[in-house]
Amino acid sequence: MADRADVLRAASLAAFGGLVATIFGVAVVAMVAESYATWEWYFRMERAIAFARPLASALFVLSLAGGGVIVALAPRD
Repeated sequence: MADRADVLRAASLAAFGGLVATIFGVAVVAMVAESYATWEWYFRMERAIAFARPLASALFVLSLAGGGVIVALAPRD
């Protein structure tokens, strides 16, 4: 059975992975927009950024809090 520290560690890593995936997704859209250089793709880039900003902010806070919890619950040998 997993203890509380393992569950919190997994949740923190999941939040960090989601943050990285979100940033990577926006970066891919931005690179495609720059390669096509059309207003339609620039608009898609802006929409991707507008969608990802609150999501990335929430995932960042969760990752930061999870990292603090991991440090707080680390064994002190």
